[in-house]
Amino acid sequence: MKKIKSISKYFFNTYHFFLLKLKNSYFKSNLYNRKISDSSDFKFNYKPSLYIINSLALSNKNKIKIESFSLNSVWQLSSKKKLEFENLHNFLWLSSLDLKTTKSSVQSIIENWIDINYNFNEETWKLIILSKRIIAWISNSNLTLDESNPKYKKKIFSNIIKQANHLYKNINSLEDGENKLICLSSLILVGLTFKNQNKYFELGLASLQKLKKNYFYNSGFPKSRNPEELMLSLKYLILIKEWIKESQNLIPDYLEELIYKCGNSYNFISKDYSKLPLFNGSSELKNEEFQKYLKQLNYNFTDTSKEKCGFVLFKNRKIIFIMDVGESPEFKFSEKYQSGCLSFEITSNDEKIICNSGFDKNNDYKLKLLSKATAAQSTLYLNDNSSCTFNKKYNLQLYDGLKIIDKKIIFEKDFEVITASHDGYKKRFDYIHQRSVKFIKKDKIFVGTDSLIKGEKNYNIPFAIRFHMNPNIKIIKTQGSHSVLISLNNGEGWKFKTENRELSIEKGIYLGTKNRIINNENILISGMTNGENQTIGWSLEKIS
Repeated sequence: MKKIKSISKYFFNTYHFFLLKLKNSYFKSNLYNRKISDSSDFKFNYKPSLYIINSLALSNKNKIKIESFSLNSVWQLSSKKKLEFENLHNFLWLSSLDLKTTKSSVQSIIENWIDINYNFNEETWKLIILSKRIIAWISNSNLTLDESNPKYKKKIFSNIIKQANHLYKNINSLEDGENKLICLSSLILVGLTFKNQNKYFELGLASLQKLKKNYFYNSGFPKSRNPEELMLSLKYLILIKEWIKESQNLIPDYLEELIYKCGNSYNFISKDYSKLPLFNGSSELKNEEFQKYLKQLNYNFTDTSKEKCGFVLFKNRKIIFIMDVGESPEFKFSEKYQSGCLSFEITSNDEKIICNSGFDKNNDYKLKLLSKATAAQSTLYLNDNSSCTFNKKYNLQLYDGLKIIDKKIIFEKDFEVITASHDGYKKRFDYIHQRSVKFIKKDKIFVGTDSLIKGEKNYNIPFAIRFHMNPNIKIIKTQGSHSVLISLNNGEGWKFKTENRELSIEKGIYLGTKNRIINNENILISGMTNGENQTIGWSLEKIS
């Protein structure tokens, strides 16, 4: 059955590849070029305020000087440098230009881009890049349009509509997810901005209502269970609402409801952290600037839950524990999913101690595969295998997932306990992995137990439990080989130990920061199952 499944996926992928080639050929044809072109005179019906898109440019702290751009070379960046290429061609950097930048310089750069990319290009016209570009051009109209001559204005307007027409005709080719939300935002903005272009607005809102049902859980969390996608979704939902409100149109009730739920879920996962936790493809993004943005726009989200959408949160003053006890997502939402069920992160005084390794977002196949492995998470893995398997021929999306078998959570005044197990190793090795973590608040100690519960078969295979250390902290193994001393930059001291197993320290890599690979260290407990049940006890205690 598995072989038949693999063959069918091979033929599907081959068919998909040739279909994509055929579509690109059509998009480059004169017929299609005429179909999406419009020579009408377009005028702004609504001019959005620049501050609304501040949340999209928060990471650009250094002001860009337009003089650093060379018209002869700026657009020659290879598309193989995925993130740099996208960031250049989406024009969101317009919001980070130096205040002394002249409008004529910006308009010259844009006109040069249009001359080179006026017709469809499979790289620069990718829907996600195209959508961000439209948002950037319209939102920065003080630079892109003010004081421009009629010839240039007609050129940029016609090119925006041309790109919007391409997006309008092809948006349904996108899977439901964060990229589709960004594209819908662009269509909605075009529909609000230009006179007599209401079709974009109507399609955008209709598709957004479907996306609410298909992409989000009832809690407002995306079905990828990725904290970064949650944050990004909230950003674009707020953009849509603010544009609709500022243009004096009626805000749909379903949009208000989705923002409320999405915002509360974001508050749950982020309020105790200066950086997002590293689960399910998330990067270590900072929260402070986005929190300020929300406050400036009078958004106030609150959530006092201790469990939400497969995450459990323990907190005692400045010590925070968060654990992933959720099942793997559906196939179509698994592109960034990491097989890190039962992994956890511990933060003290805003400094992470134990964390996951992060996710590689570049085109490096090996790094992306590595970051999806259970070994890249702070949890247990068997026989050098991950708890989930991924389709190596289909963008590393999920092939076989896992289920949570049981879960029990105890919240008491003096302690909190989470016990959960999953079946990710049951089919291959006939073992269930169960993890229990107890947080004793007064003593500031975490007491953990990882159990391997065997079935009828007697596999003798290796197991390992990794605890990934944040790159900024130092760890030293003690002489007894059963404990490790941990020193944080904030002056705190912690001790990790295991009573019945030897532990070691191994080198690792940290991918939590975008575009950077940082060396870190891992605490490793390993052994053999011997065809028996196994129980591995460990603890993490604050000692200074």
